[in-house]
Amino acid sequence: MAKVEKELEEITTTDKIKAMKALKDAGYRVEMAGSGVPTIIVPNADEIEKSIKTIRGLLKGISYVGSFGIRAVRKTDMIATDSEEVKTEELTAISA
Repeated sequence: MAKVEKELEEITTTDKIKAMKALKDAGYRVEMAGSGVPTIIVPNADEIEKSIKTIRGLLKGISYVGSFGIRAVRKTDMIATDSEEVKTEELTAISA
């Protein structure tokens, strides 16, 4: 039997959601912006090249042939560091 390949026009939102879930389950931070393309957010720009091969393998494993993005964290992203989380917990404990 010939393997049926999906054309890019045939990729549904369900496929994109499955791709997002698989990436989140693998431990990646994923968002789907206005473009509707799953975008993986890595901690710094140096990890982009290292992560691409792994991410492609994960997506190939679930037969996702659509587009995906990968980017580093922006200064405007709201990602708490470990020290910020500790400070928040301390402030909560004091005010309670």
